[in-house]
Amino acid sequence: MKKGFLSSLILLVCTVLLLCSGCGIKAENDKSKPAYRVTDATGTVVEFTGKPQKIVSMGTGSDEILLALVTPERIAALTYLADDAGISAISEQAKAIKGRVQRNNLESILSYAPDLVIVPDWGGTDFVGQLRAANVKVYVHKTPNTLEDIKANIGELAGLVGEQEHGQALQQQMDDRLDAIWTKVGKIKPEQRKKIVALSFMGPMGIKGSSFDDMCRYANIVNAIEHLDVPKNATFSEEQMLMLDPDIILVPSWDYSGTKNTGEFKRQVMTNEAYQGIKAIRSHQVVQVHDKYLYSTSQYAVNAVEELAEVSYPELFKK
Repeated sequence: MKKGFLSSLILLVCTVLLLCSGCGIKAENDKSKPAYRVTDATGTVVEFTGKPQKIVSMGTGSDEILLALVTPERIAALTYLADDAGISAISEQAKAIKGRVQRNNLESILSYAPDLVIVPDWGGTDFVGQLRAANVKVYVHKTPNTLEDIKANIGELAGLVGEQEHGQALQQQMDDRLDAIWTKVGKIKPEQRKKIVALSFMGPMGIKGSSFDDMCRYANIVNAIEHLDVPKNATFSEEQMLMLDPDIILVPSWDYSGTKNTGEFKRQVMTNEAYQGIKAIRSHQVVQVHDKYLYSTSQYAVNAVEELAEVSYPELFKK
């Protein structure tokens, strides 16, 4: 009986050890399984075993969003435009990150050994394919056209880097600021809304459905070319400007090429003899806002809405 007891005890111990060993193998296998997966704008599924720690951003929008979601230590490189205060809203914060990249410079990007590269959908399929062929995880995101698109993009990127709570907080901050702006401008009656024409160096901007058109809606101002059939980057005739007779003319504050003088452009618009009867010229309302906000595809687009509202209804924003 004693011998039978010992045999049973040995069998029990062996069984327990075998079960524990099996649990250990299962736990080890679980570590190799993806912690989470996301699907990008191309339909590609990207899997992660943990939060990415060496992120490379290929767009100014993702530059600005990432710096609000993760610590600088998790970002290996930003775009080369991150340091340009004329178009980057995070030029000061970007100083904490040494790496800079340019689109299609594959060798430079690979030198950072990234565990994630974030690319806007205008980045080019060939370039994305080259990165993926080099076994780099690439997430392609859709370029936002509206503020709702921006909020959705923030949510997607927050999920991508494993920072959903920070993303939700950032979305809420946008909503709170937009609500505060509308509290002031929402009282403007439709017939009292200011009418604006926005000019770039290549022609008028702000066709229906554009980000500028959406900003005007939140600022409760009329985008004068909203219903015009104006091709992108088309020339804008003096006759069309006279016909629109805007209350405000918006001119650039930044030039991509670095070869054009924004102050001279403003002066030419103000002194154009054909424009002297236009309301905006008569009331000296040829204005500039920060293009780093106006062209932003991040949370900083709200800054542009606020600036547009302030130049249109300054009496509502007196401090």
